[in-house]
Amino acid sequence: MTRFIIVIVLALLLVGVALLEQDTVKKHYGRLESDILTLIARIEPIPDKDEGGDIATEENIAMVENMFDYWIKSEHTLSMFARHFDLAQVSTNLIYAKNFIEANNKEEALIGLRQVEYLINTHTYNIGTSIQNVI
Repeated sequence: MTRFIIVIVLALLLVGVALLEQDTVKKHYGRLESDILTLIARIEPIPDKDEGGDIATEENIAMVENMFDYWIKSEHTLSMFARHFDLAQVSTNLIYAKNFIEANNKEEALIGLRQVEYLINTHTYNIGTSIQNVI
């Protein structure tokens, strides 16, 4: 009976840690994704409208720098759950987008932001709690 109770307690502990992991991953990636989508909406041209315009505004630069700072802080927590290579890909693409926003190159900045959006979607799925990830 004692062994059964120990097994149940350990199983509940494992489930609790898995739920905590999932919540942490969703929180960090979710905030970055909402910031990315906001910035894309600010930069992306509206069809049939004037596509001119300066994307190297102080607000856009500050927004992408804040995203990068947040991501660097989040990497420390997420490194317990994810491969460092996967986290570095997001950092690399954020730097890519940041540089092109500062250079006022709309197309390349959007490519970098879309790559980050894609990585967020794939990494959230890959890091998620599943039998494959537990094993």
